[in-house]
Amino acid sequence: MKSRILGIMGVLELILLSLLLLSWENKLLQVGGVRSVTLPESLLFVSTLDGSLHAISKQTGDIKWTLREDPVIQVPNYLEEPGFLPDPNDGSLYVLGGKHKEGLMKLPFTIPELVQSSPCRSSDGMLYTGKKHDVWFVVDPETGEKQTSLTTSSSESICPNTPLLYIGRTEYMVTMFDTKIQELRWNATYNDYSAHPYDEKQNYKMAHLVSSGDGLVVTVDRESGDVLWTQNYGSPVVGVYLYYEESLRHAPHLSLAMETLRFLTFSSAKDQTEAHSTLKWSYQFVTEQARTQTQLM
Repeated sequence: MKSRILGIMGVLELILLSLLLLSWENKLLQVGGVRSVTLPESLLFVSTLDGSLHAISKQTGDIKWTLREDPVIQVPNYLEEPGFLPDPNDGSLYVLGGKHKEGLMKLPFTIPELVQSSPCRSSDGMLYTGKKHDVWFVVDPETGEKQTSLTTSSSESICPNTPLLYIGRTEYMVTMFDTKIQELRWNATYNDYSAHPYDEKQNYKMAHLVSSGDGLVVTVDRESGDVLWTQNYGSPVVGVYLYYEESLRHAPHLSLAMETLRFLTFSSAKDQTEAHSTLKWSYQFVTEQARTQTQLM
């Protein structure tokens, strides 16, 4: 009788062990002895101007957790003419008030491109210097808690109990020195997450309309234009990302003026149903115009 009881207990232990291993198999991938994470398809990442990276639900836009870092753009508080204005979406540069008062003009290079080609000198006597600093954030995908940071100067060993998420971020720093007046003209810091371009083969079903003046995001179905959800993240959104094949990948988003997006979403109709119909038509019109311009080019 005693040996039979021990045999039954042994079988139960094997069953429990098998269930435990099956549970962990669904969460972990073993590649070359290194554990990696497969995030659920319902997760998106939203980068905002204030330096926050929100992990959100794709279905509702609700924030699961937030990783807080330095602001995307850091520039001097004062602006002299001609002055330089960076675009936080991609680091593009604009000049305001040129030699002949041309108004606002886009320069043919971005901050990352300036850093890559520095040190360099422009035809008007401006000296450019720059540097970049890369870092990997090692994050718990369930809670957003940062475990450690990996850089060229530090790489701590960790023994995680759960899979980890690796998010790359690059800091670009550029300065402009005017040889004509022998003074530092301008300096800026631009932070950008490492992400692959969006691939149409992924057939991503959603598009995100974001406000350039606040944190409003309106998510629509790419085919029908129907509104799926709206959220406000408190700071202008500069990037939306998927997590695909263990790295971030850009998701389609369109930046609109704050007043325009609010008008399309809330103020252009008497009830929500009519508002969604108006936004649906407007989104389709924008996408059709974009296709037409691409064909003409």
